[in-house]
Amino acid sequence: MGALLAAGWAVLAGALPCAAIAVVGWFATTGGTASWAFRVGVDAWLSAHWVPIALSDGRYHLAPWGLTALPVLLLWRAGGWVARTAELRGGRDTSLAVASLAVAYGALVTLVALATRADEAAPDLVRAFAFATLLAAVVGGAGTVRETGHAKSFWERLPEGVRAVLYGGTAGLVALLTCGTLLVAVSLVVHAGRVADLTRSLAPGPVGLVLLLVACLAYLPNAAVFGAAYALGPGFAVGTGTVVAPSGVLLGSLPAFPLLGALPVTTTPPGWLAAVLLLPIAAGAVAGLAAVRRYPEYGVETAATRAGLAGVAGGVLYTLVALLAGGSVGPGRLADVGPPAAQTALIAISTLGIAGAVAVLASRAAARWHVLDRLPGRRREAATEQDAVDED
Repeated sequence: MGALLAAGWAVLAGALPCAAIAVVGWFATTGGTASWAFRVGVDAWLSAHWVPIALSDGRYHLAPWGLTALPVLLLWRAGGWVARTAELRGGRDTSLAVASLAVAYGALVTLVALATRADEAAPDLVRAFAFATLLAAVVGGAGTVRETGHAKSFWERLPEGVRAVLYGGTAGLVALLTCGTLLVAVSLVVHAGRVADLTRSLAPGPVGLVLLLVACLAYLPNAAVFGAAYALGPGFAVGTGTVVAPSGVLLGSLPAFPLLGALPVTTTPPGWLAAVLLLPIAAGAVAGLAAVRRYPEYGVETAATRAGLAGVAGGVLYTLVALLAGGSVGPGRLADVGPPAAQTALIAISTLGIAGAVAVLASRAAARWHVLDRLPGRRREAATEQDAVDED
C-alpha cells in the first residue's frame, strides 16, 4: 500500500505541474483549447520518461533531460519514503518494496498515457509501462536502498579493483559532460546574436518567452551530451544526413528553436577549434587519476591497468548517456538527432581508456623523477641503477 501511495504521489507531483504550465501558456495564445494544452503538458512529462509519441506526420522521441530531472527527484524521494515508512527487515522485503513501487509507477504512467491519447498525439503504451517501470526501479530502488543502508554495505563488499574502476569511470563521465557543457556555454555566447534573432522571429510575448526559456533549459543537458560528442570527434546529427563535428559542419533547414542558434554554421570550422579534441583526453586522465588516488595501487602495471579500465568504464557510461540523449523530433529528416552510436562508443572507450592509463604512468614517472632530483648525487645514481636492474 505504501508503494502505491508513493507512486501515485510521484505521478501527480510530476504530471500536474507540467500540465499547469502548458495551460498557462495556452492562456497567452489564441489557438487550441484548454484540453489540448493539458495534453501537451502531460505529453512533455511522458517524453521525460523516454516515451515515444506518435504524431500525425511522424514520431517524437527525444527526452528533455532537464525535465527528466523532475521524475528522477520525485522517485528518489518516493523510494526513500517507502523505506522509512515500511518495515523492511532484509533484502527480500527491500526487493519486494522496490518491485511494488516500480510496477505501480509504471501502471499509473501507462494510465496517464492512455487517458491523454489523441489522434494527433498518441503515446506508446507498451513503452510507457516499460520505461516508467525501469526508471522507477532504478531511481526509486536507489533511494530505498540508500535509506535502508544497504547501498553502503553492498559497495563495501565489492572488490577494491571494481570500486576503483566504477569510481574513476564516474569521475571521467562527469569530466566529459563538464567539457560538453563548457562548449555549449561558449557557443551560446559566441552566437548570442543568432539566438536572439531566432527568439525574436517567434514573437513569443512575455509569457511565451518564459515558456520558451523553460523549453531551452529542458534540452540544455541534451546539448551538453552532444557537445561532448563534438569534442570526441564523431559529433552529432540534427537531422538525417547532417553532421556537426570538428572535421566539418553540414546542416539543412532547422526548426526555429533558439537553442539551435548555438550550432556552428561555417562548413569548415577554424583550425584552432581542433583543440577541443584534447578535452576528452583530459577527461580520461581524470578517470584514471581519480581511480588510483581514491584506491591507491603501488604496482605500476596494476595501477595503469586499473586507470585504463576506469577510462573504459567512463567511455561506456558516456555511450549509454549519448544513446539516451538522442532520438527523433518529427517526420522526415528530423527523425535522426544525436551522436552516432557505433563511432561514439569506439572513440569514447578507446580515448578515455588510453588517456587514463597514460596519465597514471606519466604521473608515476614525474613523481619518481621529482624524488630523484631531491637525492644527493651518489644516491641518485644508485637509485637510477636500481631502477635499471628492476626493469631488466
